[in-house]
Amino acid sequence: MTDAYTYESARTSAWPDTSHLLSPDDVAEIATYAEENDRTGRLADRSIDILREARYFGLPVPREFEGRGASIAECCAVQRRIGEADPALAIATTMHLFSVGVVVEHRDRHHDESWMLLEAIAAQQRIVSNAFAEPGLAGALTRSNCVARRSGANWILDGLKTPCSLAERSDLVCLQMMDERGGTDALMVALLATRSPGITTERTWNTLGMRATESDTLRFDGCAFPDDLVFHRTEPGSQSDEVFAAGIGWFCVASTASYLGVVSAAIEESRAALRASRITHLGASRAQLPSFQAALGDLMSLVMPMEWACAGLARRLGEKDGDPRALIPSLLALKQQTAGLATTAVQMASELVGVGSYAATGKVARLLRDAQAARYHPPTRWATRQLLGRWALGLPFGFELDEKPVGGG
Repeated sequence: MTDAYTYESARTSAWPDTSHLLSPDDVAEIATYAEENDRTGRLADRSIDILREARYFGLPVPREFEGRGASIAECCAVQRRIGEADPALAIATTMHLFSVGVVVEHRDRHHDESWMLLEAIAAQQRIVSNAFAEPGLAGALTRSNCVARRSGANWILDGLKTPCSLAERSDLVCLQMMDERGGTDALMVALLATRSPGITTERTWNTLGMRATESDTLRFDGCAFPDDLVFHRTEPGSQSDEVFAAGIGWFCVASTASYLGVVSAAIEESRAALRASRITHLGASRAQLPSFQAALGDLMSLVMPMEWACAGLARRLGEKDGDPRALIPSLLALKQQTAGLATTAVQMASELVGVGSYAATGKVARLLRDAQAARYHPPTRWATRQLLGRWALGLPFGFELDEKPVGGG
C-alpha cells in the first residue's frame, strides 16, 4: 500500500497544509499545557505566547494590513490542529477568529476605514474577545438586549455579555448592541478596547468541560465610546445581511474544525490503546481482533465525511464570487451535526480505549467533557432546526427562534 492511502496520510487530506502558519513544534508545545489548563480552568500565559509569536492573532487579516493572509480553509485547518492539542484553546481562539472574520467580511464589502482595525489587530497581535452571547437571547446573534444611547459625540452603553471567551486577557471586544433610537439599521457592531472605562470583567466561568476558555462575563456600565468604533450596522433579526451571514459562516466552520480536532485526538488515543492492550486468553492485541477493528471502522465512517464537509464549506465560503447567504442552511446543518458527532465520536473512542478512559483524570476523560460543549454554541439547536425546516419548505426563515408563546410559565 502506498503512503497516499495510509491513515496517517489520509486523516488530514481534506485540509490544506498549514505548517507555515503554525509549526508542528508549536502545536506539540501547546499540547503540553492542555492538562494543566483544564485543571486550573485558566490558560497558561505560554499557551497564548506561542500563538502570539507565530503571529496567529492576525491569521485571517490580509497581508496588506500586516496579517498572515490566511484563507478561511487555512484558518479552519489551524483550528483543527489546535483542537487536537488543546480543545479549550481552540474554542477560545475560534471566538477571536469569528470576531476578526466579521471585520474582514465587512471591509471586503464596504472598503471603508475598518481596515485600520484589522491592521491594529494584526500588527499589534491584539486578542479580540467575542461578546455576542447574552442572557435572554436564546442564542440569537442578530439581536441584543444591550442598549446604546447618544451623548454628544459618543455612545453610552449599558448591558451584560456572557459567556465571552478570553474576556479578561483580550485587548479588544467585538460586540453587537441596539441603538435606542431604533430604525432599520438599529443593530450596531463595534470593536471596543476591553479596558475602556465602564467595562468590567467578572470571573464567572466554571464548567464541566472547555474549562480553560476563560469565557467570563463582561459588564458595561455607562461605557462611553466614539461613533467611529461602530464598524457595521444592520436590521435586528435580519437574515439578509451578507456580513452577518459570512460571520456566522466563519463561526460554523471554525468551531466544527476545532471539534474535529477533539475527535481526532480521541481517535489517536483509541488507536494507541487498541495496539497496546492485549487480551490474554486470545494471545492477541485488541487491534488484531475483527470486532475491535469493525468498531473503529464505524467511528471512522462518521468522522471522515464531516472532515470533507467542513473543509469544502470553508473553501466555498472563502470564494469571493459567492453569496454567503446561500450557504447558511448548509453551514448551520454542519454545525448542528457537529454537536452530535463530537459527543458520539469521542464516546465511541473512549469505549475502544477501555475503562481507563473513565478515570477522573487523563486525556480521554478530558476530551469526553470538552466534547459536550459543542451542544451549547449559538445558533442553538432549537433555532437551527426551525430554520432548516422552513428553508426546506420555501418559507421565510431567520437566524433566531420565532414562535408564539402558548400557555403560562
